[in-house]
Amino acid sequence: MGASSFECDLSLQLLYAGFYRVGTWWNYDNVISPFSRLYLITKGSGAVYIHKRKYELRPNQLFLIPKFVAHRYECDDFMEHYYICFFDKRREETGCREQLDFNLQLPSKPIDYVLMERFMELNPHKSLPATDPRKYDNKRNIHFVNMEKNRLDYPRHIESNGILLQLFSRFITSVRVPSPGVNYPYEKFDGVMNYIHNNLNMHISVADLAELMYVTPDHFSRLFKKIQGVNPCEYIQLKRVEKAQTLMLTSQMTIKEIASAVGLPNLSQFSRLFSKHTNHAPREYRAMQFKELVNK
Repeated sequence: MGASSFECDLSLQLLYAGFYRVGTWWNYDNVISPFSRLYLITKGSGAVYIHKRKYELRPNQLFLIPKFVAHRYECDDFMEHYYICFFDKRREETGCREQLDFNLQLPSKPIDYVLMERFMELNPHKSLPATDPRKYDNKRNIHFVNMEKNRLDYPRHIESNGILLQLFSRFITSVRVPSPGVNYPYEKFDGVMNYIHNNLNMHISVADLAELMYVTPDHFSRLFKKIQGVNPCEYIQLKRVEKAQTLMLTSQMTIKEIASAVGLPNLSQFSRLFSKHTNHAPREYRAMQFKELVNK
């Protein structure tokens, strides 16, 4: 297999992280999250059901629940575990056009404990806001959670991302997540999200996105809001602003060039949308961020 088969730009964004002990109340059903969950089990036991398959969670195991996968929790006594919840984005290149395949369950190694403990040191105060996923999973503000807290200094940010990538990479394999069939409503959702993230410079219609999932636009919009907490147009706007923020800090592009690069060539429209989401005009935001970097 040539090197081009592995050209894939994978970006992970921390959402929540912590250590927790769950009990018999950990029995939530039909959980579908827009982010992935990574567990390291330390004591006790529990179970996660994915596509009707039961995964027993035991000490010294790593477990991954991929995003957009419907699942159910079960605990008969107690289970202690580290957890990391994170978003992932991929730039679509040769070899990355299909959904990543995962081995969901792995034996942990001593290094995994070292990495997890260091990750928690680097990212304190990021614990889940509630025990019930229905109270935080699919809320409209999920994409803003911990954004301010995630602004580590550059060396710590690099170390944190490196640890998360190292842990996440352990699960990527040729073994596929069991599929319940082509009609499973969330099966193609990851492809839809990658399409959005990779085409922010283009016009993106709800009809085009619905076609990727072979459903009607109305049905797609309902599914999208159920999972992401916002409608498709709102989500696309948010991602355009996020990309603009990144380009402002990592490129020499003008504001007009950035507006065009995120699919909003009308400068007035871009400024209104940017100000709505950041509470700052584009030029003000860029100057403010560079001033903070200089003063660090």
